[in-house]
Amino acid sequence: MNKSFAIGWGGAVLGLATLLLACHKKPAAPEQAPARTRPFSFQLESGKGVFQIEGYIALVPQAGKEPAVLIVNPEAGNARRCIDSSRWLGALGVQVACISMPGSGESSGPGRFVGPQVVAAVQRALKLLARRADVDANRLAVWGSFNGAMAVGLAMDSELHVRAVILESGTYDMVKLWPSASLMAKLKILHQVWPSHRALDERSVLPHLPARLDLSVLILHGEHDTKSPPAQAKLLEQQLKERGAYVKAYYFAGAGHELGDRVRKPVEEFLRQRLIAEN
Repeated sequence: MNKSFAIGWGGAVLGLATLLLACHKKPAAPEQAPARTRPFSFQLESGKGVFQIEGYIALVPQAGKEPAVLIVNPEAGNARRCIDSSRWLGALGVQVACISMPGSGESSGPGRFVGPQVVAAVQRALKLLARRADVDANRLAVWGSFNGAMAVGLAMDSELHVRAVILESGTYDMVKLWPSASLMAKLKILHQVWPSHRALDERSVLPHLPARLDLSVLILHGEHDTKSPPAQAKLLEQQLKERGAYVKAYYFAGAGHELGDRVRKPVEEFLRQRLIAEN
C-alpha cells in the first residue's frame, strides 16, 4: 500500500471516529442561573422608636415555595455584603435573606448593644419571610454570628417559628463575661449602653431560655475564642438538649473568634439534613 495513501486513510478514520463520538457525547449540563437579589428592607416600631432595617433577599431560580435562611449580619458589616458573600447557600436551593442590625450597615439605630429593637428586628424579618409566596413557612432557618448570635439566641425566648437555628461565635451570658472582658470590649459596650446588671442580664441568652424548644440548633465556635468563651457555647449546648432541642456542635481546634470558611461544610450538612429534607 502506498504510504501516503495509508496515512490519509488513517486520518480519515480518526476524523470519522471523532465526529461519531462528538455526536454521541452528552450535552453539557446547563449552568444554574444566579440567584436574583431583591430588596428586603422594612420599617420596625420598637418602644418609642421607628427604625428602618436594611435587608436583601437572594431568590433561587426555581419557582414555588422553597426553604429560607435569614442571616443576622454582625454589626461591622451590612446586608448587601452579606448577600454577596452568602451566594453559595443558593446552590442548596434555599432563599437567602440578610438584614443589618439596627445601628449597622444602612439600618437606623442605635443598636444599644443588642437591645430590644435588635431582637424585634429578627422576629419581624422572620415573620415577613414566612409570609412570602416564594418561601415555605414550615422550613425557615436563622443564622446569627457574633452579636447576631446573641440576637438570635434572645429571640428564642419568644415564639420563634423556625425549624433550624445556627449560632456562630456568640456570647450567651453577658453577666458572667463582663468581669473578664477586655478593656476594648467594655469600652465598646459602654459606648452603646450602661452595663448595669439588669442591662447585661437582658442581653444574656442562657438565663432566659424557654422551658421547651422544638427545633434544631447548630453551634459553631472556636476552641481558642478569647472574645466569646467556648465554655458558654458548651453550656448552651447542654441546656438546649435538656429542653428538647436537637443540637449539633462543632468546636474548631486552633480557631479563634473568626471562623471563616471552616463553617461552610457543617452548615451545608446541617441545612440539608434539618431544613431542606422533607420530614
